[in-house]
Amino acid sequence: MGTVLTIRGLSFSYDGRRKILDGLDLDLSAGETLAIMGYSGSGKTTLLKIIAGLLYPYQGTVKTHDAKGGIGYIPQNIGLVKNLTAVQNVAHGALGRIGTLPGLIGKFPQEVFEKAYQLLEDLGLAEAADRKAGQLSGGERQRVAVARALMQNPSILLADEFVSDLDVINAYEVMELTTKICRRNNIALIMTMHDTYLVNKFADRVAVLKDGKIMNEMPGNQISIKTLSAILGGGPVE
Repeated sequence: MGTVLTIRGLSFSYDGRRKILDGLDLDLSAGETLAIMGYSGSGKTTLLKIIAGLLYPYQGTVKTHDAKGGIGYIPQNIGLVKNLTAVQNVAHGALGRIGTLPGLIGKFPQEVFEKAYQLLEDLGLAEAADRKAGQLSGGERQRVAVARALMQNPSILLADEFVSDLDVINAYEVMELTTKICRRNNIALIMTMHDTYLVNKFADRVAVLKDGKIMNEMPGNQISIKTLSAILGGGPVE
């Protein structure tokens, strides 16, 4: 597995005074699933937005090493268009590659729809492909958001607390399907998460973030509430 992301000395501040990220270093391998954990406000979402190219300027370097693949991003607010069908929402994930005109006029190349249907099938949502997003359950909408991000043909997929609003069963199923697809296609996955059980089950590695720095890294199957609390100094993790 080659390296797909290298971060060195990353620092960022919203107000020019308090550093949200402070000299952070991170490496990510192709096909690896990395969980970022830490207190609310520790910089987890900020880190993902910088990797996605949504926040700048920053100090340090953020380099991707796979010219073929881009970066897919699933934000906390998944932002589906409620009056579009599931497959139409997924197809919009291809706009970065094919331009915005198809989205404006509602017409996509046939191959885009074929891939969108295939992704929904892979995520167990084939039967709901032609239902409007506003009619889907929370777990179904989350799968559509995953499929939409995968339409970008990413080498890196970023997921910001993407199962935090789901019940235990739906969260597990979405995590299982997403990590399976990523590993099958050698897509690196970085997810922010507070559920140590899901991290233990699905992450290859976990990085614990505090005060803008990575305080500890370990295999995902070694994390526990007790271990995380000890690293962070107690208190709830969000």
